[in-house]
Amino acid sequence: MDFNTRYAKLNDNQRQAVDYIHGSLLVIAGPGTGKTELLSMRTAQILRQTDTLPNSILCLTFTESGATNMRQRLRQIIGEAGSDLRYCFSFSQ
Repeated sequence: MDFNTRYAKLNDNQRQAVDYIHGSLLVIAGPGTGKTELLSMRTAQILRQTDTLPNSILCLTFTESGATNMRQRLRQIIGEAGSDLRYCFSFSQ
């Protein structure tokens, strides 16, 4: 699924977070609320709207499964450039 199709499925608050690309953003939400999708989309938006290189972005998750899921989503959204991002899941262990 491409960026625009995924973007259309986000709610207003999620779209606002995806569009906020110049600075830090704290996302607090419960399980199953779309955090991984939001963070994947925000990462894709940063890559689309700025000259940021994929290998300069670090995506943090709490589990290896979360890192794998985010990597897969980013590959679907932005292609192989999603493989160039850095992922970390062990910082909380």
